[in-house]
Amino acid sequence: MPDPEPDPEPTGLAHRLRTDRKWRRGAIAAILLALVAGVAVTVVAARSSGPGGISDGPLIAAPGTADPVPAVRAVQKIPDDCGVSKGTAARLAPGSDPDPEKGGVFRQGGPGSCMWYSLDDGKAKCDFCAGDFRNERVLNVDIALAGSGLQSPAGEAMRLMDEPPGAAPGSARPEIVEGLGEEATARYSAETETEGAIVRFRVGTAVATIRYHGWDAVRDERRAISEKTALDGAFAAAAETAKSMGTAARPVLSRVKHPVTPPLRHVPKPCDTVPAATVDRVARGAYRQRGNTTLFPVLGRPGTSSDACTWKARTSRYAYSDEGSSRTLTVAVTVEDDRLPGLGAFTTTRRYLGVYENLRADKTPGSDRFTGFKPLAGPGDRAFAVTRVASGASDGDMGYVVFQKRNALVEVSYSGAEEETPLSGSRLVDSAYTVAVAVERSLRS
Repeated sequence: MPDPEPDPEPTGLAHRLRTDRKWRRGAIAAILLALVAGVAVTVVAARSSGPGGISDGPLIAAPGTADPVPAVRAVQKIPDDCGVSKGTAARLAPGSDPDPEKGGVFRQGGPGSCMWYSLDDGKAKCDFCAGDFRNERVLNVDIALAGSGLQSPAGEAMRLMDEPPGAAPGSARPEIVEGLGEEATARYSAETETEGAIVRFRVGTAVATIRYHGWDAVRDERRAISEKTALDGAFAAAAETAKSMGTAARPVLSRVKHPVTPPLRHVPKPCDTVPAATVDRVARGAYRQRGNTTLFPVLGRPGTSSDACTWKARTSRYAYSDEGSSRTLTVAVTVEDDRLPGLGAFTTTRRYLGVYENLRADKTPGSDRFTGFKPLAGPGDRAFAVTRVASGASDGDMGYVVFQKRNALVEVSYSGAEEETPLSGSRLVDSAYTVAVAVERSLRS
């Protein structure tokens, strides 16, 4: 049987319709392929231009600003006799030598360290007296000029003010004093080692400490002078010392620290301050653990609480391996209580500025070195960024963003590595800043 004739090629309208359908199907497939390829290229480009690894971003660049903190007044001269007049010294310590800086019987001292001593209203005339006496009065004035050692002079002076003046364990906390220097405190104690009144004030880079104490014999018993007598005497001497140093000299105890800044109503735990989505931007797949603050150590200060959380992420399954990528994020939050209105925010500001002054002057205690200090335009009430320089070839730099919000200090640090190469540069600070912005949102006023 002969082979059938082949179908003739389609012509006319049917042919054109079939051809158009084939062309459209091909065109659509080509377009879809191009779109898929374009998306793939875009994703690769985004990853290659961003941080990559286990911190894909996007990051917020830390915005620098002009330095908003004025220079602290540098005090270089100590007034004669610590600024205390002969009349005041004679009234507070009868019979004491009018020139305490010469040293000698019943007195001791030197420039910036003065002592007036009175026993039995000045009638006892001996170096080491024993026997029955009616009273004793001692006035000490010490003026410390902050130097230029491991800390900046301003930072050192603020640290001195941050320490309780001669407080014994369990004793009353210092009270607020207004109208004396740039900041001042006072306390009274009947404890044997710290009895009497201690007043401390700061003017610029100088800190003056005035102590007035003594006892009176009452029915064969020595009783410490009263709180009023002790504070009145210390305030009288402190006012003259402050006046001689050119600062406010009308001290008065206050139940309020002006200006009054209310404390934060809600401060979450550090581990709860960073949303998971933000953690994924800088340390995807991290696990959490307790952390530590670096720049603001808290050594049993009454009224101060501190906590920290660390997120660690790594792509290597081996804990101590340089393979793959690693990231470490730490958020530390320090909170000062507000036992008196305004005191929490004021104390927090002093601690913030003390560290700020040290880093600005490139002087910090310890062996750590820092670089790239810059004030930031937020978050919080005031903020700065800095980078801790690696201490060894195998270590990496660490970027810090620190901010204060009312009575809370927040320290965010960030570091990482790709294989054996530690991260460095602005990327560290930008990562810390990205997290700091999220932390600030969690602090509710």
